[in-house]
Amino acid sequence: MDVQHVLLSPKGRIGPSDFGRGLILLTGVMMLVQIASALVSPAFGILQYPLVFSYVCVFGKRLHDGGRTAWLYLAFLAGYFFIVTVGSAFLLPVLSPDAFSMQAEFQKLAQSGGIAAAFDAMTQDAQELARQSVLTTVVTFLIASGILGLIGGRLKSDPSSNVYGPPTARSDQPDTFS
Repeated sequence: MDVQHVLLSPKGRIGPSDFGRGLILLTGVMMLVQIASALVSPAFGILQYPLVFSYVCVFGKRLHDGGRTAWLYLAFLAGYFFIVTVGSAFLLPVLSPDAFSMQAEFQKLAQSGGIAAAFDAMTQDAQELARQSVLTTVVTFLIASGILGLIGGRLKSDPSSNVYGPPTARSDQPDTFS
């Protein structure tokens, strides 16, 4: 796998194996960034933004392999946000009960003291909320990445050349990890 081509170039095509390797690498790095952002310093969160470009490259080239436009990555992104939102709603009370109780307090404050008071409280306790909910954040991220990775990996490849380049290596050809 050519890491520079897979993670940093939006052009071309990649097959399911390079897609899987790239996604696993990105998921591991993103997970570490999320943990560092919650437990060490929120400044680590800025590292997520360059990783988004790499996700676009990996998913975009996988879509290209099937002759589809990389703009369809927006559907994967919407799916990601949906899975994380629903997953967090179900898993937060189970995996991060302290964070769930903090959110309940913010909601009570918003109902009684107004939205500005709730925002002030959330701003003051943002780092603590991130620490308390890090397990839920990581688990929902891994679930979403796994589901979307399975979908992306199972996309049908175009067996012939298309506008995005020549076909990727077939499964019966040796993989040289170049």
